[in-house]
Amino acid sequence: MAYLPKVYFTSKVFTIEKIGSNEKINQNIRIAIKNLWQKLNDISETKIFNGRFPTKEQLQNEISIFNPNIIGCHLAHQIIAKMLESPAVFAIATSTVGYNHIEKIEKDDIIITHTPGVLHDTVADYTIALIMANLRNLIDLHISVWNGEWTAKSKWDLDQTLSSVITNKVLGIVGLGEIGKEVVKKLYPWGVKIIYYDIKQMEEFEKEFPLLEFKENLEDIFQEADIVSLHIPLNKDTEKIVDRNLLKLMKKNALLVNTARGPLIDFDALLDLLETKEIQINLALDVFPIEPLDAKTLKRLKAIKKNQPEIRIILISHNASASADTRGKMVQLFLDDIIKIIESCNVDDLKDVHIIPEHRNQIVEREWRILNYWKNKK
Repeated sequence: MAYLPKVYFTSKVFTIEKIGSNEKINQNIRIAIKNLWQKLNDISETKIFNGRFPTKEQLQNEISIFNPNIIGCHLAHQIIAKMLESPAVFAIATSTVGYNHIEKIEKDDIIITHTPGVLHDTVADYTIALIMANLRNLIDLHISVWNGEWTAKSKWDLDQTLSSVITNKVLGIVGLGEIGKEVVKKLYPWGVKIIYYDIKQMEEFEKEFPLLEFKENLEDIFQEADIVSLHIPLNKDTEKIVDRNLLKLMKKNALLVNTARGPLIDFDALLDLLETKEIQINLALDVFPIEPLDAKTLKRLKAIKKNQPEIRIILISHNASASADTRGKMVQLFLDDIIKIIESCNVDDLKDVHIIPEHRNQIVEREWRILNYWKNKK
């Protein structure tokens, strides 16, 4: 290949030396990552940010100097429109399922890829772990023992530290995509009553799980479910979709679970309602509107817990997909897509590339920047 396209990576975490050498990851996946890097270096010119979390200013500076054709990133790297002004950029690959960290430019002619299909099992498993830990109050009980509060004065008794099991609960799933479906598959055999909301009814999936119940209105989920679990993408239509009105519909002692994206919940409304005791619900949250969780919000949550100790709150640092092999597979898929884009000559060559749904649906009709790349290859 006479012309080597330029690929810019926003973190050294993607490299052989980092995730490709992490012994927690299966050896076969590590070997695959190594092989992909060897191929990528043969067919492209690469530049890697010398760190893990560049600022917007650092990214802007390096991108403007290197002038890449493809940018590789993940959730912690904000790709703003200004970084994409150069006509040289024709693709962005993100090693995540969600892509709300990528600010689409006005013309929206840059192809974006993501990494679906590899983390649904991990996130579903994690979601269920959060639910079970909250229902059985494991965090508070652990802290009690850890702090030396379990003493001779607090002997075992029949009516102490009571909790509940999942089998007598109604689980409401918001978003029956890959992860939502996997949660159903795992919990359905337990006999849990599961209701769900999505923009369309999943009739074929319901044939496999006939007791699964579709709700046309999101309000019904929040009103009827003992556990509400969020599994929808973040976009302009879903930001703060869990608003004050929906929160006020939740049952007393119901559980709100979020392993999707923090801004799905109107967090100020949530805190206000808990502080004023207009609602009394439990929380199991892996994601937040601002990450890391800001000090002001954490202080409010701690005050709520202090004033209402019966409320169960589990807060985790955005970790649902963090099984070692899952993260390795995400990078493997991410690198493979970049290579396929570089080797492509036409739209047909992109059929196996994991292009985001919005772009996939318009891949033939739209005038993409990559068309110039293909023309120059001929």
